[in-house]
Amino acid sequence: MTDAAMAPRTGAAVLFDVLRDLEVAVIFAHTGGAVIPLHVELNKRLRRGEAVPKVVMCRQEPGAGHAAEGYARACGRVGVALATSGPGATNLTTPIADAYKDSIPTVFITGQVPSGAIGSDAFQEVDTVGLTRPISKHNYLVKDVADLEWILHEAFELAGGGRPGPVVVDICKDVQLATLCTANPPRVRHRVEVPFAAARADAILEALEQAERPVIKAGGGVIHAGVAGALCELAERFDAPVTTTFNALGAVPLTRPYSLGMPGMHGSVPANYALREADLILTLGGRFDDRVAVRGFAERKRIAHVDIDPSEIDKTVKCDLPLVAALERFLDYALASGRSARNARWMEQVRQWREQMPLPYADGDYIKPQAVIDCLSRLTRGQATVVTGVGQHQMWATQYYGFSRPRQWISSGGLGTMGYGLPAAMGAWYGNPDHPVVLVDGDGSFQMNMQELATVVANRIPLKMFVLNNGFLGMVRQWEDMMDDGYHHETCLARQWDCDADCTQVDQGCRRQLPNLTALRSVYPSLETLRVRLPSKLEETLAEALAGPGPVLVDVWVDKAENVLPMVPPGQPLAAMIES
Repeated sequence: MTDAAMAPRTGAAVLFDVLRDLEVAVIFAHTGGAVIPLHVELNKRLRRGEAVPKVVMCRQEPGAGHAAEGYARACGRVGVALATSGPGATNLTTPIADAYKDSIPTVFITGQVPSGAIGSDAFQEVDTVGLTRPISKHNYLVKDVADLEWILHEAFELAGGGRPGPVVVDICKDVQLATLCTANPPRVRHRVEVPFAAARADAILEALEQAERPVIKAGGGVIHAGVAGALCELAERFDAPVTTTFNALGAVPLTRPYSLGMPGMHGSVPANYALREADLILTLGGRFDDRVAVRGFAERKRIAHVDIDPSEIDKTVKCDLPLVAALERFLDYALASGRSARNARWMEQVRQWREQMPLPYADGDYIKPQAVIDCLSRLTRGQATVVTGVGQHQMWATQYYGFSRPRQWISSGGLGTMGYGLPAAMGAWYGNPDHPVVLVDGDGSFQMNMQELATVVANRIPLKMFVLNNGFLGMVRQWEDMMDDGYHHETCLARQWDCDADCTQVDQGCRRQLPNLTALRSVYPSLETLRVRLPSKLEETLAEALAGPGPVLVDVWVDKAENVLPMVPPGQPLAAMIES
C-alpha cells in the first residue's frame, strides 16, 4: 500500500477512492449544501489531474435519478445518482421507486445533516432511510466515517447482485468532512445460498417435452442475467414460442419465427393468443404483472416459474413447477440436458398469428403515430437504443419498433413514470454511445422533465428526440373515451377554461394554445428543432433529424383521436382483447 493510501483521508476522499476502485465512470448529480464536501473533493482531484468519474450535473434531482436508471439499463453496470439532503433526497424518491419496480441496479447517494443534528428538525433534514425503506432493495445511514468504505462496497454489491435493485446511501455531512484513521471491517452477512434443485429443473424440462402448446414468458431478468442467446437456443430446442414482457423487449429479435412480441393489456395479438391457448407457460425471470396475468390467465394450463427471487414464486399466480435459481444456471442445465421437443402444428399456428404483428393501421389526413415508430424502425434498421416516456407513445413503441438486441429498450414499466424519457435517454447515451439514442415521447410526458434539455445541450449529448404531439394526455383520454363517457376536461392540453368542444374532433388548429416546441431553439441555440405535420413529409423529416450531428427535437403532430390497440379491457380475460 502506498504512503498516500495510508495517509488519513476525509470521508469525501474515501467515497471517491471507492468509486475509483469500483470503476464508476459516470455520476448523475445535482448539488446542495449537504454534499458540498463531496463536490469540493471532486474539484480538488480534477485540479490535480486525477482520474474521477464524469459528473453530469442535471437540472433537477429526478432527472439525475432517471438518468442513472437509463445508464444502468443501457450498459448493465450500476447507475449512480447523487443529491443533497431534504428536497434533494425527496426528489429522488420517484426514480428510486421506479428502479425498485423494474429491478434496475442503481446506487443513490444522498447528503444528510450532521449526525448530531439528526432528529432536531434541522434545515433540510428528512429521514431519508425511513422514507426510502419500502422502495429500495436496501438503504444505509452513515454516521461514522469508519463505516463508509465497507458500506459503499456492500451497496454496490447489493445493487448489482441477485435480483438487482436500488440501494440508498445517506451520508451525514460531518462524515464527509471527518478524517478516517482506522476503517471498520465489513459487516459479516449470513447469506444462505439456495442450492440448485436439479430435480425441479428436470420436472420443468420434462413438462416442456410433453407440452403440445408451450409458451415461454421471458421477463426482465433475462436482460439482467445476460442470457438472451441461451433463451433463443432453448426456444428453438423445444419449439416453444417466446413472449417478451415489457422489460424483456429485445431479448428475442422480432424477426425470429418463435418471437411473439409483448403480451398483456396492449400486447401483440400472437403473444396474447398464444398465452390464452397454451397448455404450459414457463416464466423466466419475470413477475406475473397484473397487466399480463389478467383474469383467468392460469386456467386450464400448467405454470412453471424460474426466478432468482423466491418472493416472486406464488406471489400472484399459483405455480405448478417452481424453481428458485439464477437464470444462467437453469439455462446452462437445460441446454446441457440434451432434451428437446418438436411441436410442428403449434408452430404453424404461431406463424399464422404472427401475421397480425403488429396490427395494420389506416392512412389519414394526419400523421398516424404508428407510422412514426414504423419509420424510425426502418431508418435505424432496428438498431437504435429506444427510450420513451409513459403513455400511448410508449405502447406504440413496443408494438411497432423492430427490436433486435438486448438493452435497446429503456422505459418505465412497473411504476409508469411520466417524465422518465428525456433524462433516461441522457443516461442511456452515456451507457452505450455506440448506438444512436432515439427518444420517443408524448407532449404531456415530455413537458414533465423538459428542463433537462439544458443538460443535453450543455453536455452536447446527441439525442434524437421525437415528441408525438396530440395535444392530450393520450392514454388517459383513451380510457375516458372507451370507459368513462369521453370527459376530457383534464386531459386536453390545449383546452381553455371556457372551451366545451369535442377535443378529438376539433381541427388541429386548436394546438395553437399549446407550447411551441420548435421555439425551444431560441432558448437552447445549439438545439436543432423541426416540426412535421403532413404524412408526406414524415420520412424526410425523420431522416433529417437522425442525420444531424447534435441534439435534435422533432415536434410531430399526430392524429389526436388515435387509440392504442390491441387492448385487453381492465378486469377482462385475454379472450376479450379488442383488436379494432
